[in-house]
Amino acid sequence: MVERDMEEIVPILPDKGEKTRILLVDDHPLFLRYLSHFFPRQEYQLVTASNGEEALDQARQLEPDLIVLDLDMPTLDGIETCTLLKADEATRHIPVIILTASESLEVNRKAFGAGAQATVLKSMSRERLMNLVDLTVRVKKVTDSP
Repeated sequence: MVERDMEEIVPILPDKGEKTRILLVDDHPLFLRYLSHFFPRQEYQLVTASNGEEALDQARQLEPDLIVLDLDMPTLDGIETCTLLKADEATRHIPVIILTASESLEVNRKAFGAGAQATVLKSMSRERLMNLVDLTVRVKKVTDSP
C-alpha cells in the first residue's frame, strides 16, 4: 500500500526555460547590486524595489514567486511591508524572506508574526541564501498546484 502511494507522488519542477521571478527590496542600491549577483540570470528574473511602497506596487503588478525584503528601510520597514503584503488578497500568497543585520530573537519573532517564511542575516553566504530561495520557491509551487 505504501509503495503504491509513493509511486503516485510526482515532483513539481519548473518548466525548462521558465524563470523564477524574484523581487529584491533594499534601500541601498549597492547592496541590491551585490545581492542580484547571487542569482543566475538563466534561472531567475529579478525585479528590484528601493523601499516598501515600491515593493507593494511591484508585488501587485508582477506577482513574483518570491520577495527578498530588507528589514531596515525608511518609511515602511520590512516588517510593515511584509504585514501589508500578507494582508492584501492579491499578494498574501507570495513568500517573503526578510534580510536583517540582527540575530535578535525579537526580530525573528516580529518577522514570523508578520508572515515571513524566513529571516536571513545580510552576512549570509551565497550558498545558504540560494538554498533557502530554492526551498521556498519549491514549496510555493507545490502549495500553488491544484
